Amino acid sequence: MTEGLTNSRGTPAARQRTLGPNLLLAAAASVFAFGLIEVGFRILDPFPFFAPWEVTRQTGLSHYDPELGWRGNPGARKEVVTRNGRALIQLNSQGLRDIEHKATPPFKDAVVFLGDSFTWGWEVESDAVFVNRLRPDLADYEVFNLAEVGYGTDQSLLAFRAWRYGGRLRLVILMFCENDLADNNANLRYDLGKPKFEIAGDDLVLTNVPVPRVSRWDARPESPEPHPGEWLFAWLLHSHAIHDLWFRLNQARQPAPALGRNTEPIQLTWRLLQALREDVEKRGGALLVVAIPAKEQFMRGRSPVPYQRRIANNCAALGIAYFDLAEAFTATHLRTYVRMGEHWNAHGHAVAAAALRDHLRTRTHLALR
Repeated sequence: MTEGLTNSRGTPAARQRTLGPNLLLAAAASVFAFGLIEVGFRILDPFPFFAPWEVTRQTGLSHYDPELGWRGNPGARKEVVTRNGRALIQLNSQGLRDIEHKATPPFKDAVVFLGDSFTWGWEVESDAVFVNRLRPDLADYEVFNLAEVGYGTDQSLLAFRAWRYGGRLRLVILMFCENDLADNNANLRYDLGKPKFEIAGDDLVLTNVPVPRVSRWDARPESPEPHPGEWLFAWLLHSHAIHDLWFRLNQARQPAPALGRNTEPIQLTWRLLQALREDVEKRGGALLVVAIPAKEQFMRGRSPVPYQRRIANNCAALGIAYFDLAEAFTATHLRTYVRMGEHWNAHGHAVAAAALRDHLRTRTHLALR
């Protein structure tokens, strides 16, 4: 009797009757487990995917300028999509990613920020930008953000010279990025023409102005049309978990970047910092140079020589106040930069704002709230 019972359960027909439900149960369990993993990623470590055809190609946020190379479009408003996310960009009537400033007295004393995409706030919403995070603490001052994406120290100097305000200038904060050294030594960057200073004896002479207009300003590239395979791959990568795995695999396959000392000539940057200091002091203000650490500086297992040493030495020789953000970013660097690219995410801007707030409160004569 026992043998007959065993045989009846072990027959191919019996196994076939149980195979289907078991497969369905295993599939349901797998889907449920993956769902939990996906929810976990979206809550704890979100990593959305944006296909190449979704990324903004022609932003319409800037235009050719014969003196600066390019500047923002007054009143422009657009959602910009990068590989890391979406951000709504709103420019003021001067084409700056800044608030509107009153043109009639009484005027507050002014604090002016100069810089490039870090200071402009590339890839983050306006309220996340560190300059805007500092506004409540600097409520007794009129805070201007004159930064523009891609600007070097030379263009920042020219932007400051063109800036007009009826009140007193108290402080200019130049946010210095490593690629500014290369920007300052070139008359073409990011496929766009730009002004360039030259050293002629004891003089700093502006050249390449008016800036030649390049064809990129007239081109309107279209997003590439994806083929069916790309659509399917993009559909899979919209899973945050799969996207994270895909990103990590690609990172592991990429060769490590060559890191080391920045060898860009620094003499021109020295003279630009000197000229900016003199211009700021003529207008009654003080200059503070703030160094933005490069993302590679914090990558584990690598020991690049920070570019900041060269800038710090220049500032010390010129009598310019200097502050390095590297210390503030050391403990939290893994969460402060976007995954694909070199910019800060919203948390990185919060870290920068906190460090600058402490520095301004203790090392300057500004009255912070």
